[in-house]
Amino acid sequence: MISKVTAFIEEYGMIDAHDLVAAGVSGGADSLCLLFMLLEYRKKVSFDLVVVHVNHGIREDAAMDAAFVKALCERENLPFYLVEEDVRKIAKEQRLSEEEAGRMIRYAAFENALKEFDDKKDRCGKIAVAHHAGDSAETLLFHLFRGTGIYGLSGILPVSGRVIRPLLTCSREEIEEYLKQKGQDWCMDSTNEEDTYSRNKIRHHILGYAKEHINDKSIEHTANAALQIASLRQYLEGEVEKMASRVATKREDELETNIE
Repeated sequence: MISKVTAFIEEYGMIDAHDLVAAGVSGGADSLCLLFMLLEYRKKVSFDLVVVHVNHGIREDAAMDAAFVKALCERENLPFYLVEEDVRKIAKEQRLSEEEAGRMIRYAAFENALKEFDDKKDRCGKIAVAHHAGDSAETLLFHLFRGTGIYGLSGILPVSGRVIRPLLTCSREEIEEYLKQKGQDWCMDSTNEEDTYSRNKIRHHILGYAKEHINDKSIEHTANAALQIASLRQYLEGEVEKMASRVATKREDELETNIE
C-alpha cells in the first residue's frame, strides 16, 4: 500500500521537499489512510503537514469526530486546524445544495490553514484530499448519466491546481484493510449510508451491483478508465495550445487569428 501510494505521488509530482501540505482529515477511513500515507511519505521527503478538520454541523455526533482527529494529531505531534460551520444554514442563505456549501467551506478552510501555518511565505502550499478509486468511478458515472464529454469522463484528477489526491488508485477495501492491519479505528459518517445524494445512489446500487454481478474489479477498472481519459484530455489540451500559438496571437483583450 505504501509503495503503491508513494509511486503514485511521485508519478504526478504531488509533493516536493519543503512544501506545506494541508490534509483534510474527517476521521473516516479514507482520510485517516491519507494522513498515514503522508506521514510515511514524509520519511522519504521532508515537508510540513497540517491537519484540517471541518465540522459541518449536520450530525449530532460530529464533535466526537473532531475530538478523535485532534487526539490523533496530538499523538503524531501534528498541528490541528478546526473549522465549525452550519452548512445547512449557509446552503439556504446562498441558495446552494448542502454538498456545494460543504465543499466551499472545506476548501476555504484549507486555504486559511495554509495561510496561517506558512511561516516561510514563499513556498508552495498543497491541499491533500482523500478521494479514492471508488470516488473517481462514481464521478465518471455521475457525469456520464447527466450528460458530458471528455472533461466529465476524466473522473477526479490526481492533481488539480494545488489539490492533490494520493489515494486515487486505491480501493476502499485496500484502505480499510491497511487500517485494520495497523490496528487503527476510524469514525463512521452515517450520511454516507443515506441515499439522499445521487453519488450515494450510484455507490450503493449501481457500482455495488456491478461489482457483485458483473466484475469484482469493476470499480477499479472504471477508475482506471477515468485516469486514461484524463491523460488523453491533458494531451489534447497540450496539442491545442501548440496549434493555437501557430495560428493566433493574443493582444490585450483581443485574439488575432491568421485566417489563411
